[in-house]
Amino acid sequence: MKSLLGTVLSLILILALLAVTVGCGDAADMQTASDFLKDKSAAQYGYRIVESYDHSAENFTEGLDLQGEILYEGTGLYGQSRLIQEDLSSGEILHGIDIDSTYFAEGVTVLKNEVFQVTYQSGACFVYDPDTLALERTFSYATEGWGLTDNGEALIMSDGSDRIYFMDSSTGKVLRTLEVYDNQGALSGLNELEYVDGRIYSNVWKTELIAIISPDTGEVEGWVDLTGLKSKQGEQVDVLNGIAWDAETGHLLVTGKRWTHLYEIEIVSR
Repeated sequence: MKSLLGTVLSLILILALLAVTVGCGDAADMQTASDFLKDKSAAQYGYRIVESYDHSAENFTEGLDLQGEILYEGTGLYGQSRLIQEDLSSGEILHGIDIDSTYFAEGVTVLKNEVFQVTYQSGACFVYDPDTLALERTFSYATEGWGLTDNGEALIMSDGSDRIYFMDSSTGKVLRTLEVYDNQGALSGLNELEYVDGRIYSNVWKTELIAIISPDTGEVEGWVDLTGLKSKQGEQVDVLNGIAWDAETGHLLVTGKRWTHLYEIEIVSR
């Protein structure tokens, strides 16, 4: 009887660990950019590092959004999820809140003077005051929540599949669904999102790539290969995840889960 109980408890522990790592996190089975991009027809881009900023290796980054010099970062994992407001230049943490341990927090965006943060499998979106991070309201949605951005009017959310959802920011109602594809078919694994100059940029899970997506058709119009950034981090880092756009410079801010640095990069043609 004790042996059976021990076996059951071991299985429960394994399942719990899987639940934590599967949710847009596990770095196992990483696919190289060269393998992934083989036979892809869309334009391919590289990058130039403009600036490097310190980034806490405790942050399991799930979302980034830049408003002027203020960086909003959402982190994930049950019992470790947070929302952080930071001065980008100085690195000073202006505000930080812990998310209830029953939630695995995900993508973050700032829209219409509110901060939105979705959750992995709870179907809950938290809405905060952008200055104090005080919780103002919540709403629910029917899918998983992974990446989050906005186009100035609607929220734009991914769920780890090939679908992107445009949602009403007041109610969470899905306004339309975009299916993302390239010349080889549907593109799944869409993760953190950023709306950049009329296009949706998406981290692709378990790669070092960003897909550039038409918000009208869902077609992948380009690829940004960020190979080399992950190798600059420590040994315990996870996947590339997190994109923020600086509209003034046109540069991107990118980082990853438990990365030691956040990078300002310029996208360059190959």
